[in-house]
Amino acid sequence: SQVTNETQLQKLDIFVPLADINSYLKLTEAAGRICVSHWTGPHRLGCLFNHGDHVVAVNDLQPQGVEEAYFFISRSTRKEVKLTVCRIPHSDIFHAKGCSC
Repeated sequence: SQVTNETQLQKLDIFVPLADINSYLKLTEAAGRICVSHWTGPHRLGCLFNHGDHVVAVNDLQPQGVEEAYFFISRSTRKEVKLTVCRIPHSDIFHAKGCSC
């Protein structure tokens, strides 16, 4: 909520192995956005997400809610899921277990 201007957000594509996404990523809906609420990924994947990241696309499809985002993820035929997120610059990182950040 620190950002009032959408142009301040960074748009990023983050690739997460399909085998890991359901185990380590939790999405929630807040203020009409699909937000990353939890990331506890393994050390090998690193610290992929930040607090306040919101998902705008899953494999280039634009979900309208959390359920649809999970549906797009579950229907993915790729080994990696591409999540397009908007990030608040300098926001806190969800640290992976055993990271060296």
